[in-house]
Amino acid sequence: MNVYSYSRVGLEIRPANIYIFQGFPILEWGMMSGVRKPKQKRGIATRNQIIKAAFKLFADKGIHGTNSTEIARKAGISTGSFYAYFENKKTLLLEMLEDYLERHFRMAWRPLAGFNLDELDREKIRSIILSVFEAYEIAPEFHRQTHALRYSDPDIKRIYDRERGREIDQIRYIIEKNAARRVNAGDTDITAMLIHNCVENVAHTAKFMGSGIEEGRLADGLADMIAGFVLGDGPSSR
Repeated sequence: MNVYSYSRVGLEIRPANIYIFQGFPILEWGMMSGVRKPKQKRGIATRNQIIKAAFKLFADKGIHGTNSTEIARKAGISTGSFYAYFENKKTLLLEMLEDYLERHFRMAWRPLAGFNLDELDREKIRSIILSVFEAYEIAPEFHRQTHALRYSDPDIKRIYDRERGREIDQIRYIIEKNAARRVNAGDTDITAMLIHNCVENVAHTAKFMGSGIEEGRLADGLADMIAGFVLGDGPSSR
C-alpha cells in the first residue's frame, strides 16, 4: 500500500506498513516522527499494542477519563513496561496526534497523485474535498476530542497550528501552480487561508455535528464556490 507526503516542491509516494484497527488504517509505529524506535520486533509490537489500546480507551472513555494504568492493562503489559516506552499519558497522546495528523494529511491529499497540479479544475477540486471528508473517518472521535483540547492545551494547539500551516501551504502551492489560469489575482495567502477554513468548517459540521445534507452535495457546493473564486468556473450542471 502506498501513502503520500507533500511539500512545496511536489508529491512523493513511498511505501508504509499499515494495519487495520476498528475499520480504519493506522500507520505502524515505525512511521511516527520524533520518537526513539525500538530495535527489536517485540519492542515495536509492544509499542504498537499500547497505541492501539490507547485509541480504544480514548474512544470509549475519553482522553481525560483514561489513565496510563488502564492503557497498560488494556495493552496486556505492566504499568512499569508502559513507562519504558512512554514518559506519561501526555507524551503518548502527543505522539499519537502527530501520527494521526500525518495520516489525515496524506489521505486528504492523495488525489494529487492522479493529476497534474497545474491543471486544476472543478472536478479535481471536488475529488480533493471528498478525500478530505474521507480523512475525517480515520479516527473521528480522536479528532473531535483532540481538536477540542487545542483550546486548553498549548502542546496540542502547537501541533494543530503547525498542521494547519502545512495544509495552507499545500493549498497555496496548488494555487501558485495555476497562476496562469487564475481569475482572482488577489493575495494568495488570504485565498489559501479562506479555502482551508471553509473546507475544514464544512467537514467539521458534516462529521461532528451533522448538517442534514448529503456529503456529495456539500462537496458539489464547495467545489463550485472554490472553482468560481479561483478559476472563474461556473457551477457544473448536475
